[in-house]
Amino acid sequence: MKAILTLVIAALVCLALADDDINDKSLLDFQRTSVNIRKECYHAINSTNGMITSPGYPFFNPSNSSCIYVITSIKGSLLVLLWKDFDLPPKVNGKCQESVTVYDGQIEGINQYLFTPICGRHDLRTFDFTSTSNQLSIVVKADTDQPDIEIYRGFKAIYLPTLYRCKNMVFSTASGAIASPHFPLAYPSSQDCVYKIQVLPGMVISLDFPQFALKIPASPDNGTAMENCEDYVEVYEGLMDPRRRYFRHCGFYKPPQILTGSNVAYIKFHSSKSALPLYTGFRAFYSAAFPDKCGLHYGTASGAMSIPVIPQTDNQDIECQFVVKSHQVAYFKIRWLSFGADIFKKGCDNNSYIEIYDGSYNSKDKLLTKKCDRKLDEINTRYNEMLIRFKIQKFKPVKNFEFMYIGVTDNTVEVITDKNKTCTKKTTIVYRYSGPEIIDITVTCPLFSIAGLPLWASILIVVGSCLVGIVILVSGYCVIRRMRSNQSYGRLSRASSEGSI
Repeated sequence: MKAILTLVIAALVCLALADDDINDKSLLDFQRTSVNIRKECYHAINSTNGMITSPGYPFFNPSNSSCIYVITSIKGSLLVLLWKDFDLPPKVNGKCQESVTVYDGQIEGINQYLFTPICGRHDLRTFDFTSTSNQLSIVVKADTDQPDIEIYRGFKAIYLPTLYRCKNMVFSTASGAIASPHFPLAYPSSQDCVYKIQVLPGMVISLDFPQFALKIPASPDNGTAMENCEDYVEVYEGLMDPRRRYFRHCGFYKPPQILTGSNVAYIKFHSSKSALPLYTGFRAFYSAAFPDKCGLHYGTASGAMSIPVIPQTDNQDIECQFVVKSHQVAYFKIRWLSFGADIFKKGCDNNSYIEIYDGSYNSKDKLLTKKCDRKLDEINTRYNEMLIRFKIQKFKPVKNFEFMYIGVTDNTVEVITDKNKTCTKKTTIVYRYSGPEIIDITVTCPLFSIAGLPLWASILIVVGSCLVGIVILVSGYCVIRRMRSNQSYGRLSRASSEGSI
């Protein structure tokens, strides 16, 4: 009996070990590498500020460079990471073989968020980072054991704390994370926080909200419910001005990604007196970059445009053409924000103009507007795609312009609900971070319609049909009366004949 019990226990142990082996093999390569890194090169750093370098700096050896750094600073502060040197091998076939990845907080758990791995040689200013807490993690990953022919230095960076403030907090690093108070725990009540992102002049900012959970509006099915949010997040372009507001958002959906037209953006967070522990707030990630003279690729649902004031544009003839397109919206609302003092002084000419076309082609019938004045008006496109062309001779900042485009998804379509009736269906859609979401459907049908024809045509058909019917009835009645009269006359004739006999 003991022998059988021993065999059973041994079998169970083997199965458990086999299951562990299967689970290990099912992990991603990066996760297996992370486990190995933890055993071989794991640095838990607890200090107010300091410097970190890649293994062997200033000589980078791919076969001995995989490490994890977890930095923890003063509680209640944020961490700022500033790169002082960054020199890694470039991408191979579009992928980094050796890379550095920065996490906001810990690598695992709810705080996990992965920035795109970076490699190669870069302008150090574009990768400085600010965290949402007093902790951040850096992962150095090497996928090859073969030494590089060219010699690379690796990286060197310093970290330092900055005091967190709910009001007038300024983020000046080229990338970073911004979160509501106490995130990922519930945010407190009665908060009015303003976070300013101000990067280097000439840069533009990409802003994203991967995590968002605020109090749901009182009327979630109402298309204007966003203006009635008790707790909300607002984003502004350049200034805290109502005309420069991209949106106000609340609830559980994620706002759309934004690409600004300047180096300044504002995030405003407001919580009411009745905040509940169910709502954890938000976390936003931003990154900045230097555009070329014609800007970046615009594929966001909302954004802004202007000519970047950089050395490449100074006193140069600027002529650009590019397309804005987003599958999340039905059309764009364009709002002009500002014009330089010397632009359009003489109206339209061949040397200074701004043209906006519906769709992606610059045909005359698609021309929506040709801007030659300085009026700060608004226009709407008809589609979710538009083409912008502009030409400015001898560009200077006083010849610049700025406008916002905001994606709108209030669309009206016509559908056939049955064979004898055509109705108009109005679908109100709000673009979300993950795609469009229908929040309201209204179906209106004509009071009377035949085979989809207009009301007047349907009435004419009915009246005509009634008249034809009346004519047929009267004619039938007359025929029947004549037949009966003929029958009566025949009977009378026969009776007269028989009486005379």
